Amino acid sequence: MTAEEIRHAARPWAIRELTLDDVDLPNRRITLAGHRQPLGELTRNALLAWLGYRRATWPGTANRHVLISRISALGTGPVAPDYLDKHQLCGLSLERIRRDRILQEALATGADPLHLTLVFNIDHTNAMAYANAARNLLSSSPAEQALLSAARTGL
Repeated sequence: MTAEEIRHAARPWAIRELTLDDVDLPNRRITLAGHRQPLGELTRNALLAWLGYRRATWPGTANRHVLISRISALGTGPVAPDYLDKHQLCGLSLERIRRDRILQEALATGADPLHLTLVFNIDHTNAMAYANAARNLLSSSPAEQALLSAARTGL
């Protein structure tokens, strides 16, 4: 994979273009921008809920995109380019959510940069940065960890 492909692997257009063929729920895999990767439990549950809603709301649509709207359900194209901007939580960008997810994975897997590279299709420099950040968090005092945890959850 080239550096350019890595930079664009999780861009909003990749999510906007996601089709039902890119999601393999039984095997817990998803293909984003041509890169097959594991499907985490949280993402799987969110997809199941959305697909149930999608099926109930637009049962006869021929549109194979995962994300559809009342407008795109009438055709076969993806949602509008600004669809994700209009429907995400205030103040949270998709890039911020992705960065938080990578850091959480680093914390959960012992800050292994190779694992991060393989799971998220990021280059070794970024993987090392996330691994180092995770190591710093893991080596902090319990009080610091509690503060970080509270800050992350908004408590």
